[in-house]
Amino acid sequence: MNDVFEKLLARPLEDIADNGFSAGVVRRITAARRQEGWLTYGVIALAGLPLLFAVPWPELSAAVARLLTSLASAEHVAAAAAVLALTFSFEKLIHEH
Repeated sequence: MNDVFEKLLARPLEDIADNGFSAGVVRRITAARRQEGWLTYGVIALAGLPLLFAVPWPELSAAVARLLTSLASAEHVAAAAAVLALTFSFEKLIHEH
């Protein structure tokens, strides 16, 4: 009895006509993911819209300018940025090969 089942299970299954079903499923999944992405970005943009009116832009830009000026003269920050850039470049090189 087990030999009969083993022979039936070992036999390859017959091909079934797809008739574009798999391509249709992939198309629907891709469209749903694209729509979900746009919805996510839209909600984030809508939530951030009030910030355009609430943020004191002149004071913020002056503070950022002071911060960037002080960071530009710091050697340790430049060294850390160089190490990060080299690390990301090396990682990309490894993943490409």
